[in-house]
Amino acid sequence: MANERRLAQAQIATRCCSCPNLLSFAIMRCLSTALLMTLAGAQDPAEGWMAYAVGSLPSSVERITRLEMTWTVGQTPTWSYAFFSPWFGMDPADNLNLIQPVNPWSGSGWSMYTEYYQWSPEHNSNSRSYSVQAGQTLHGALVYSAADDSYTLSQTVVETGETSSQVVQCQSGKKFVVPYVVYEKVFSCYTYPGDGKVSFRNIIVECDGTDCTQDVQWEARIKDDNCNMQAHVDSASLSSDSNEISITWDVNARSAYDNMTRAELINLNAHGWGARFAAEALKQAEINV
Repeated sequence: MANERRLAQAQIATRCCSCPNLLSFAIMRCLSTALLMTLAGAQDPAEGWMAYAVGSLPSSVERITRLEMTWTVGQTPTWSYAFFSPWFGMDPADNLNLIQPVNPWSGSGWSMYTEYYQWSPEHNSNSRSYSVQAGQTLHGALVYSAADDSYTLSQTVVETGETSSQVVQCQSGKKFVVPYVVYEKVFSCYTYPGDGKVSFRNIIVECDGTDCTQDVQWEARIKDDNCNMQAHVDSASLSSDSNEISITWDVNARSAYDNMTRAELINLNAHGWGARFAAEALKQAEINV
């Protein structure tokens, strides 16, 4: 599914040109700005990451050979045009090749799949998407194969056994060494799940084939400050049966994005995996105008 992002953005542009309402024309004006923002970022952490945790490995480590986490799908948010996702993943040292199991809210439902996003040359691939429900358990895994220098990306709904997976080749022999836990896409605070927290638990990290879970040093950071989003890493380096990284937020907080129009918010978030969700948000917005 290479260039899925470009296709979705082209769909947005097509709708903008063909639909006479003001919302579409506003989105057409903003789209070029969104594309430029994506290109200007040029690497992870990308625009739209809010609170996140990033791990540092011992200097002797060549690559992460396994990264696994489990989490619970959040409460059903208030219906809106907003789209966002908690996820974990990892990059090589240059932060240009992100592999990740994702769990997006589309505005009307939760889903899960895996994604690979390569910044240069631009390339995107997604595994099959499955609908999931609030309260279900997701288990994601990124597992290295030395035989063909690749990673198998998988995500499973624990209660049903449904699994979405794909194999991603390492670009030019790059070694993945930067693990992340992220909450992504900026909208007004009331649009996020009312439980105000997601916890990634039972974290397993293997370095060069050996367990290094307790050797990873995690740091909490903020890229785009919104809704008092905070990552919590105090328990991140415990053993896998008791560790966790959580991200919290306040649905009652004021947001810097409250005064943006619907068109502006859709386009602000229309990069990366958000492109196809932005196209759908535009479609729904036109129906409801």
